[in-house]
Amino acid sequence: MNIFCLYNRLLLMASTLIGGMAYAASPARHSLVPAPGMTRADLVVVAHPNPVAVLVLAPGANGDGGALVADAGWRKFAEAKRLTLIGLSFASETDTIHGGTGYYYAAKGSGKLLLDALDRLAGKPLPVLLYGFSGGAHFTARFAEWKPERVTAWCAYSAGWWDEPQPSAIMPSGMVVCGEEDGRLGASLTYFKQGRALGRPWLWVGIPKSGHVQESRVVSFARDYFAVILGEVPHEPQGGWVDIEEKTVAGEDLSRYHPTSIGWLPDMRLFPKWKELMSEKF
Repeated sequence: MNIFCLYNRLLLMASTLIGGMAYAASPARHSLVPAPGMTRADLVVVAHPNPVAVLVLAPGANGDGGALVADAGWRKFAEAKRLTLIGLSFASETDTIHGGTGYYYAAKGSGKLLLDALDRLAGKPLPVLLYGFSGGAHFTARFAEWKPERVTAWCAYSAGWWDEPQPSAIMPSGMVVCGEEDGRLGASLTYFKQGRALGRPWLWVGIPKSGHVQESRVVSFARDYFAVILGEVPHEPQGGWVDIEEKTVAGEDLSRYHPTSIGWLPDMRLFPKWKELMSEKF
């Protein structure tokens, strides 16, 4: 091996090491100027050295996303899939949120604030994935509705109320989740059915015997779901429709005539895990 080749090899090793160290570093907090109707606009960022997309984790109402990006499961997933990890730490007064102008409402300013910051951090527009629980589900669903062309996939888990989806030519894959003992169940299922009536490729996940609590098994399934959407699976995904009431593979007649009773699985290899989540036997 000549000196030039040795130098290049050592340089590549050093770049890889530095990139790994940068990703493993402590999350960095970025404080933005809040949009109207917001009292806090922070992002907790774990930047990947060569990202293919951005994963935004949105906690409950006015929560701090720092705990989410510190989670070992999300960190490992983001590193493996080459994702920059963002913990959303937005806040608004409660009256403002219920008045329809707080950070929950991405089209009112919070969405642009986030998107502009993501583009600055990456130096270019990257696809966005979003996962949100409770208050975070409010922001997640509305962001996907506001800017679908930038969203690759999303998971909204137990929002209290939803805005009816509108017809759109761009329809990213999404997952609507709620515990069956959560008071938000009716609103969440209605939202899912409204989306399916418009042809949205959405999946319903109703968790038996679960209230307003974030189940770790749902989080794990969301990561599997995102991995398929990203194409990061060791096989060619084969998607299909599932019957959300019978918890079976949907028949052709159901798929054709009853679109609000079915959900889209981007890979049928996820079917056993989905069915287990929907089962009372868990």
